[in-house]
Amino acid sequence: MAAQHKLPLVLHFDATWCGACRRMERDVLNRASVTSLLGSRVVGVRIDADHYKNLISEFGISTLPTEVVVFADGSQGSRYAGAVSLDSYVSRLNNISGSNQAVIARSQMKISGSSQAVIARSQMKTDAKDESKTVRSCLIVRHDGKMVGVGGFSPVALTKSRSWKKGSSEFVASHEGVDYFLQNEAELNKFNASPERFIPKLHGCDLVELFQENRATAGAIEYGSFYKGRLFFFASLANRNRFENNPTWYMGVVADAQTANDEMFPFLSHDSSDN
Repeated sequence: MAAQHKLPLVLHFDATWCGACRRMERDVLNRASVTSLLGSRVVGVRIDADHYKNLISEFGISTLPTEVVVFADGSQGSRYAGAVSLDSYVSRLNNISGSNQAVIARSQMKISGSSQAVIARSQMKTDAKDESKTVRSCLIVRHDGKMVGVGGFSPVALTKSRSWKKGSSEFVASHEGVDYFLQNEAELNKFNASPERFIPKLHGCDLVELFQENRATAGAIEYGSFYKGRLFFFASLANRNRFENNPTWYMGVVADAQTANDEMFPFLSHDSSDN
């Protein structure tokens, strides 16, 4: 829901043994003035500190309860530690919603007006043109209409040794309509035994682009990133940086993302729910 409606995400860290957490649950979180804002102005996610210690570490949580705000563009906002009154909490949620709208507005702002802006647009076009000459799609279409993953390089070599090794058309495995070239029979057997272990997330489609623009776009070989042993590709350096700055956010929202061109990438309906 947060992804689909561009709402801010409020991560609420608490624990069953935390007295302040229980008081806040009783006196604040379940009140109508708060629940009426959930789903319409913000999306709240309660995280049990005892069950999600990886998130406690990732977000640097040292006090309970603590809330961390993640805006619609994936950037982190304010964090709040300790219990507060009902009125203060309602005011907090409204402020978070307002800040989120400002973030969305800034991200959609168009450069216009002055001659300096014209120069900037011209430079941006030139940079994009130059970039398109140097990056290679990690999902290409062969002449016979088949999609080939990671540009024909071996996904097994890429995942196990993080090295780019050209695969062979003699050793081809197919998963969800995408072909992958392997170097030899041993790699082929490894891939077929557990393809999800080796294929990039979304077969190399840019999940940041999918969330922000509602479009599936093949990532570039030059903009890859590993996260929790899984390989991701992005269409631009900016998108890769967005993901690496907050991977948990994008991993969480990709299942809710909508795409206007899924007919081009039919595998998305299979892969997008696999977090």
